[in-house]
Amino acid sequence: MGEKDSAAYYDRLLLRMATKSNNALYMSTSSNNIGLDLDGKQQYDSAFHYFNLSKKYALESGDSLRAARRLLSMAHIQSDFNDHFGAKETVVEALEYLENSNNTSQISRANDILGTLNRLLLNFEDAIDYHRTAIGISKDDVAITGYKNNLALAYRDIADFPKAIEILEAVLQDSILGRNSNRYARIMHNLAYVKWKNGDENVEPMLLYAIRLRKKNQDQRGLVSSYSSMGEFYSRTKPTMAKKYLDSSIWISKKIKMPGGEIDALKTLHRLEPDNAMIRDRYIFLKDSLSQQELKVKTQFAKMKYDDEQEKANVLRLEAETAQKEVQLAQEKTQSVLLLSLSSILLIAGTSLYFLMRQRHKREKLREVYNTEKRISQRLHDGLANDIFSLMTGIENKGDFHKNELLDGLENIYSRTREISHENSPIRIGTEFLEELKNLIRTFQGSGVTIVTKGLDDIDWEVLSEEKCVALHRSLNELLVNLKKHSKATLLGLRFSYGKNVIRINYNDNGIGFPLDIKYGVGLQNTVSRIHGCGGTIKFIPNRRIGAAIEITVPI
Repeated sequence: MGEKDSAAYYDRLLLRMATKSNNALYMSTSSNNIGLDLDGKQQYDSAFHYFNLSKKYALESGDSLRAARRLLSMAHIQSDFNDHFGAKETVVEALEYLENSNNTSQISRANDILGTLNRLLLNFEDAIDYHRTAIGISKDDVAITGYKNNLALAYRDIADFPKAIEILEAVLQDSILGRNSNRYARIMHNLAYVKWKNGDENVEPMLLYAIRLRKKNQDQRGLVSSYSSMGEFYSRTKPTMAKKYLDSSIWISKKIKMPGGEIDALKTLHRLEPDNAMIRDRYIFLKDSLSQQELKVKTQFAKMKYDDEQEKANVLRLEAETAQKEVQLAQEKTQSVLLLSLSSILLIAGTSLYFLMRQRHKREKLREVYNTEKRISQRLHDGLANDIFSLMTGIENKGDFHKNELLDGLENIYSRTREISHENSPIRIGTEFLEELKNLIRTFQGSGVTIVTKGLDDIDWEVLSEEKCVALHRSLNELLVNLKKHSKATLLGLRFSYGKNVIRINYNDNGIGFPLDIKYGVGLQNTVSRIHGCGGTIKFIPNRRIGAAIEITVPI
């Protein structure tokens, strides 16, 4: 009846009653309904928690299909917060539960989500394969139109506009869409946009028709996309009109708390008004805020899943202890039961070893997270906190504190903050990894240090896996931090080249160099572990007359 608050009240009441009676089926149902309500209210971290609870209770009741559905809901939330790798892991887990089922609806849905995630991670070939698989498996004609739309977007992103147009035109003619639906408006908008990208300037009527439909259906998220596209469309021919549409996109984005839409509109608006400081500052603020929020939520998601795994481990441990006691009792009965008991003990021992290794791996991951948090905390305390206190003291002791001095102090604090944020931000891989490395090097360029690179643009960085890209980026970052803090160097040379099945990086500076008995701090220990962890090598060459020399290799 649309009484959502009342529904939420009774769902929570049902969860309490089901928990008291240990009814796993109703615990799963009510948890899922609460998650859906919170998701609609944009309380995504809480929604993720209840979806995860619903999955857990579904498995307790033996309903693996229900568990798979909840995992797909969790993956959607992870993807919305740009946790694309975490979302992929969640979808793969869902597919494990769907493996022996005949539910083509959920299997095709999972493949479509994997396609979208791979497209967002720039793995376009895999994206296309997953979307095609979803289309081939699904028996739901309405769902297939959505999968085909997503396939067309993958072709759009690789600039195969004719193929994207062919798919979207065919979908638009399908009578199952309904000429007044949100789905029809989305297909119409995407087709017009791709045609425009392909050089067709006569798409204005299609874009406007999609807007009318979205207004009629009160599709606020759709209008954000439409207005942003119209601003881009008019940006070269009607800049005044473009600004109006972009302003509308920004206004709706703020209204529905959709910072990603506001960022897209601001990006186009900044191209129209490159000297407008307010637009630039708002864009930078939103990007930084969104990155911090995404990092916070990703950490919460990971902790929820980790806690769930810990609980599973405790349950298995208790089950193992119970089984062992039963075996000991059975040993007192007959010789045949003794043999069975020995087999059970071996199985339990193997299971315990498996979980022991998993726990060890998790401890190593937690240790790495702790070291990162400790380093950030130290930088905040030793650097930013002292700078802020000094600025406050200066203002307090100098009533006529000059405006320029104040601005210089604030600008220094802002730059230090962005530097810390940049060092711990997500790393782009694939085609964007080269620019990621250049940005890293530019960050440390200047302030008395000149960095010269050779061969950086000659390397095909796309061949490196995500793990190797992250290890290499973090390692170079640590070396550059040490260069700036300890080496007293004024010149650094970085040479990138190919070896036998490896990429080689040679580091040479003119600083004080390394002693013969070099002692690794936490940072260098992490650097060595990262490089060795991805199968690479790192050599520190000490006691040179001038400077330090380091050689890193990473297998291709």
